[in-house]
Amino acid sequence: MTTTMDGRRHREIEEAAADSSDKTTSTSPSGGVPDDRAAPHETPSSSEEKKDDAAPAPQRNPRALRLRLLNLIRTFYLEALSRLPAARLWSTHARGVLVAGHCYGPFSPVDNILVNAIWYDTAFPRRPTTEFHFGDVLEISPQCMARAAHRSLEGLVAFLLQLCPSLSRDDALWHLHLSKADLLQAVASASDSALSPTHAAFLAAAEAAHHPVPRAMAHFASSVLPTVEHNAHKLLRVNQVLSAPDLDRLSAMLVPSPIPGDLCPPPPLLTTWVSAIIKSRMDGCRDSQETSRQLAETVLRKYVQQTGQIYELHMFCGLHVFFGPKPFWHINFLARPKDAAGELRIYFFAEATVPMGDDNEFLEDDIVLCCPIKPSRIGGCRSCSAGYIKINHPINKEHNGGLEDYDADKIGNGDDHWAYNFPRLVDFITFDAERDCATVCAVEKSFPQSSDGDESVEDFWIRQAL
Repeated sequence: MTTTMDGRRHREIEEAAADSSDKTTSTSPSGGVPDDRAAPHETPSSSEEKKDDAAPAPQRNPRALRLRLLNLIRTFYLEALSRLPAARLWSTHARGVLVAGHCYGPFSPVDNILVNAIWYDTAFPRRPTTEFHFGDVLEISPQCMARAAHRSLEGLVAFLLQLCPSLSRDDALWHLHLSKADLLQAVASASDSALSPTHAAFLAAAEAAHHPVPRAMAHFASSVLPTVEHNAHKLLRVNQVLSAPDLDRLSAMLVPSPIPGDLCPPPPLLTTWVSAIIKSRMDGCRDSQETSRQLAETVLRKYVQQTGQIYELHMFCGLHVFFGPKPFWHINFLARPKDAAGELRIYFFAEATVPMGDDNEFLEDDIVLCCPIKPSRIGGCRSCSAGYIKINHPINKEHNGGLEDYDADKIGNGDDHWAYNFPRLVDFITFDAERDCATVCAVEKSFPQSSDGDESVEDFWIRQAL
């Protein structure tokens, strides 16, 4: 029997803790490679989704609707990440996309993610200190991506229920399904009369989505954004892949003046223990990220050998490692054509054997499979699904753990296993000591110090491993 492990070589184990409330069409990552290539012009609204549309509709089955929406929203996040320039994504906007870039707003879901993330990163810039400084973020775990999708969906549902109080939660899911998670289309579908978004609806959405500053978000969405909506939409539509100057223009547009002080929460109270835990996790993440970067770059070298096409890593989006008689890795990542700044990013799947040499470095011979894919469907691998790891797999190429057939509505054993609550690795590597109250509370709850108070962080991790 194959056993599953969450990581290798100092990869930190991401332990889900309690966060009980977590339970559009736009364009998506693509290019000119035929077959399975991921196409930002064709998220689930194109060929892959046409296949889904041909399949029996989930009708009013709430669980099936929820799973389909979560998978769809996940593709929106991948597209949003693909549209940001790498340097700004790594240094600034990965945090905004994942903690505050939710799907609700007046635009398409992808544009809403981008606008909400850029607003948050501009209005509440992270100020790394010597004590808490990670550096560039090159890797986002599938668990973190899944959590972002869950929180966006909770926000969308809360918005609909606030604006249309006669709806049930199941009704809200149905209208979001019909609209492909486009909020304004869902509102139009759910109401017999024209309804305008309200401050109360945005506040309900932000609170349900665990936004770090819900009151400030509601103020922005209901009072500031309407005044610049036309210009912001025009900029987003003209520029498929945003440049640094585009982001600067959007930032100035979305935050024309400082945020009112009463909308800014007080800084968290950091104890010595919590600080030590966060710094310890940051150190572990550096090793994990270096392993992922090396693996992706080895895959891309192998791809050059096979196709002659040169790509550079844009963002590492998922990894699962299996140890058994035939140990292997499954990974997803976004890459961009080298020396082509305006080209759309491509979404890749790769399978690699686990390196067993003395130096533990990946070689091109370790790469079993590498191919561009569409990021629209989850599943196709019994190993990843059994571990509740959302990795996209090719449906027309053989790989370890592959399934001949799978149902996108029946992956895993229930929604709760896919919720991936607090704290995730990204919560540590993007930690802001001035604002991240939720992370501090989660660390206090998930990583309690021994009762005598004399335990070191090193001894704590040893005790956790026993």
